[in-house]
This record gives sequence, structure tokens and C-alpha cells, in this order.
Amino acid sequence: EASDAYVAYCWAEKQGYSEFSSYIGNGSADGTFTYTGFKPAWIMIKRTDSANNWIITDNERGANGINPRLYADLTDAEGSAADYIDHLSNGFKIRTSAGSMNTSGGKYIYTAFAESPFVTSKGVPSAAR
Repeated sequence: EASDAYVAYCWAEKQGYSEFSSYIGNGSADGTFTYTGFKPAWIMIKRTDSANNWIITDNERGANGINPRLYADLTDAEGSAADYIDHLSNGFKIRTSAGSMNTSGGKYIYTAFAESPFVTSKGVPSAAR
């Protein structure tokens, strides 16, 4: 409707900096591993074949694997329950069978941004320090 407000976030994938892709859940607490090629600092996941929220985890709140969730599509405060996602050196691993992130055969899309990008936002390799 004309009176509705909309927000659009437009990002471009950059190797070593960001990734936008998908995965299929396996329904196991020892869940799906998703390769990104970098250690993610921030991940947003959305199930596409069922009604679920946009779940955000990051490496700044909580400890690895126990990251309090945020919902991109709700006005809720930070969730008190943890979504179990390991932020690994080359991707992330789901550690729950929750339908919002890992139902067997469930289809998910994700966005991930690197903790220490290997390149700048323009794709130029970062200088060693």
C-alpha cells in the first residue's frame, strides 16, 4: 500500500569479505557446515520454504556457539535463548535441529560478513600488518 514503509538493504558479494548463498538443513544437532572462505563475524539466516523469522547472530555478543539471537523482522529485544552456530575460521556450523535454522530438507538463505576480511569492500586484497 502507498502508506506502508519499506526498507531495502542492497549488498554485493565480495570474495573474502561477504557471502550470500543458501544451504539445505540436515535436521541434526550436529548440523550443516557452510563454507564461506572466511570467519564470519555476522550471520543472518532465513528459512525460505516455511514461515520463520530472519535470525541474526554475531561474534560480539555471547561466546562462540552460544550467540543470543536477534530478529531482523521483529521489534523484539535480544532473544534470551541461544541459537547454536559456531563461527569457524572458514565458515559456520549449525549446532541445533531447530526449524528456524536446520530442519531436515529445509531450505535456507544466509548472509555472512567476515570478521577479518582478506579484501576491502571494493575487493582489493588487504595489506599484511
